[in-house]
Amino acid sequence: MVLALGAKDGLAVIAVLMVPAAIIGCWQHRKEVEASLLKPLIPSAFLGTILGGLILWSLIASGEENEVHQRMEYIVAGLSLVYVALVSFREQITKFRGGGGPPKTNGIFSVGALLALSQTVANSGSPMMTVYFVRQGLKKDRFVAAQLYFLLVQNILKLIPFVALGILHLGNAGAAVMLFPITLLGSWSGQRFYEKSTEKSYFAWYIVLLVLGFLSSVILIWGRPNFLNLF
Repeated sequence: MVLALGAKDGLAVIAVLMVPAAIIGCWQHRKEVEASLLKPLIPSAFLGTILGGLILWSLIASGEENEVHQRMEYIVAGLSLVYVALVSFREQITKFRGGGGPPKTNGIFSVGALLALSQTVANSGSPMMTVYFVRQGLKKDRFVAAQLYFLLVQNILKLIPFVALGILHLGNAGAAVMLFPITLLGSWSGQRFYEKSTEKSYFAWYIVLLVLGFLSSVILIWGRPNFLNLF
């Protein structure tokens, strides 16, 4: 979306679309939530969103419009590349130093805060939490629900700095509303896949989607105007 619309509008449109997507996901997984995972995540959503909002403010307040867009594109691209690497090497990370053992409250809170920060700055970051829970020995049916409820809270919270900083406004919010039907279709398709997938196929598709993000990230680093001039 950043590649298609530019940094500010791309982040704003995705921020709006992620709210109904998260609501649908929470409803679909409402019977799978584990309080022990969710309780540390909710306060971490507040902390990470505040820190992410401050980073966005510093980016927007310290340069010309074109410089701001370029910096934001670099951040989105860089974080996407990090998450591709995390998921691609998840097995090695999981086995590093014998694995992680059951997740602890402090660890869940720290990962949640980092995810919220990344979500606020770049609308991405769930691979970080996914790999963390896999390292702690959890299967997808144990952590996906908690992750979705966390993302619902965090995605609502991050609308506050987006509106305050002028990233989200009526123009791009209207574009997001027009894309709601596609979000509904994606949520339905994702749930169907989740129900039928094995752990192996789940992560295989996860990596396919991240590869698309990787390619978009490479293009953003190369330069969005350079790419668009090809057409």
